[in-house]
Amino acid sequence: MALFALATHFLMLTSLKISLMQLLLPQAAAFLINHRYGCHYSPPRSLAALRATSTLDDPNIQHINQLLMDKKQELLDGLLDDPSNLNEQSPLSILAADNDLRDTFLTTEQRVYETLLSSRLDLPFLNRAIVGPSEIEGAGRGLFATEDIKEGDVITCYPGDALLCELPSTDEGGEGDPFDLEDDENEAVDEVVLWGRHVPKGDRWDDDTVFDGSKSSPPLTSYAVTMSDVYSVMGHPSLDDNPAYIGHFANDGAGHLAYEMPDSPRNIEASLELGLDTESSEFGVEDNIAAYVLKSFDVANAMHQPVDDDEFHMVTVAIRDIKKGEEILVTYGPDYWISDYAGHIADAEDDS
Repeated sequence: MALFALATHFLMLTSLKISLMQLLLPQAAAFLINHRYGCHYSPPRSLAALRATSTLDDPNIQHINQLLMDKKQELLDGLLDDPSNLNEQSPLSILAADNDLRDTFLTTEQRVYETLLSSRLDLPFLNRAIVGPSEIEGAGRGLFATEDIKEGDVITCYPGDALLCELPSTDEGGEGDPFDLEDDENEAVDEVVLWGRHVPKGDRWDDDTVFDGSKSSPPLTSYAVTMSDVYSVMGHPSLDDNPAYIGHFANDGAGHLAYEMPDSPRNIEASLELGLDTESSEFGVEDNIAAYVLKSFDVANAMHQPVDDDEFHMVTVAIRDIKKGEEILVTYGPDYWISDYAGHIADAEDDS
């Protein structure tokens, strides 16, 4: 029940002016520690430093960018020959009504963007990792380096096998233009799942399975990584044989802390490493969050980020040197674990 308690008591953090998204930063967790205990704790690394490690000097990054620009030009040139060419390559919902609705307002620029984001390019030079049994208890499969990888180098791509697209709700009574993605008055949203054309039709899940999972598979949304305010990319767990697109198998090295109570042995151990007073009567959920965030950033050796400012692709980049055979770890953030735990609770209630 640690995550339930975490969600229930999260409002306690508002007095410290810390939001859930802010807690994704190690500096925010350090502020929490320093504020509560009057001591000075320096986080292992800042988010700015992590992002700075991704460099355009990496020839693989340059190669991916060039291929994306070539693909974009190919799509635009194809429009001159036959306007339907782009439609035949862009991602689709399995629901015809969603596709018909989107056809009424989607611009050529948006359709090109979605096509690039959901495509799997031919990247034979990106062969640096493999999927195998994770070393983390209960994590299932994980991602492992097949060669030494330098800090700042791209490891693999995070695929957009499916896109989670947030559109303004078309329900009656909403304010603003329901088809204007930039309209700030559109507060309600509909989530549309768009499948890349490379995904076999038999592997395209219905929306219930995407959002709720099945007896044999977790929700596809558990693989979602946010690209922008509108789009998130989701890697398909069945598509695991292309080393250029396996970023969705990287685990969070401290996720086990999120599922445990603050006074569990492993959380106590992590808190002691941070110099927290575990004997204090104030030791509780906030410290559990801080311990998770800092531990997760401390053990992470990679991160997911857009390949460039155009955000046509997501890549997984090394944030420190990684040895051959080492498991590649990222940080999911506390919001992921809260949502994941809430899903487990909802499933348990449905089964009861």
